[in-house]
Amino acid sequence: MTRSILKSVPLSAWTFERFGLTPAKLRYRARDPGAPKVLCVSIPKAGTHLLERAICLHPRLYRKLLPTVSEENVDRWDGVAGLVAKVRPGQVVAGHLRFHAEYPEIIARGGIRPIFLIRDPRDIVVSQVHYVSKRTDHRLHAMFGGLPDVKERLRLAIAGDPEHDVVSIGDRLDYFAGWLDAALVVRFEDLVGPDGGGDRDRQDATLRSIYDFLGMDVDAHLLGRIGDRLFSADSPTFRSGAIGGWRRSFDPELEALFDRTVGDRIRPYGYHLTDDAQGTEADGR
Repeated sequence: MTRSILKSVPLSAWTFERFGLTPAKLRYRARDPGAPKVLCVSIPKAGTHLLERAICLHPRLYRKLLPTVSEENVDRWDGVAGLVAKVRPGQVVAGHLRFHAEYPEIIARGGIRPIFLIRDPRDIVVSQVHYVSKRTDHRLHAMFGGLPDVKERLRLAIAGDPEHDVVSIGDRLDYFAGWLDAALVVRFEDLVGPDGGGDRDRQDATLRSIYDFLGMDVDAHLLGRIGDRLFSADSPTFRSGAIGGWRRSFDPELEALFDRTVGDRIRPYGYHLTDDAQGTEADGR
């Protein structure tokens, strides 16, 4: 398992750091029983690696050598309960786990601290289209690639296609909504910082809230170092990582389709429909 995971990611300095394989992190792995156990959950293409990086840049934390956990592969570890039993102090698990009512109790019983990353669903759609179109190994690559243009791919990502197992963005919001009340909620737009079109003060406050939730002390120097390194193209799935890119891709027809498809399901996440004059809370329109 370890060898196959390391083969699937570029062997950069960040790879060794994120998986706790640097000399400094190996020292903590050997003697840090008080470190938290962390579960990072997000909808796919919401910025999973940004949250993981924010946590794994801390010297005491590192990602467990597991692939991203999802509905499709969690049975490899005998479900969430089996997975939780394998997490040690200091380890971080990244997942796209749809919410189930039994998960909070299982996670709490295992001493896991869950963090849920959210992002403007319109940016999720745009990121999904670029990712699937680029990845020839993705199960939906041929379907998206067979469409005539980006607009039709965006239309498919928004509305879905149940016959071909393409889930609409509205249904994806439904699948994950339970985490809003069962985890620390972190907004991508607050975490990304100025290099991604955000704000450094909001980024610092968000980083501090994450570490407070994890029960870890972070001084101003360490917080600054983490903020300076947070926005990065080191992730193999990184594209642009910026806020509000959907505005360059959506036209009025796609905006109307998004609003019809999503409806009020967007509001618990703290965002607004496109035709709402208030825009989104995240970017202050």
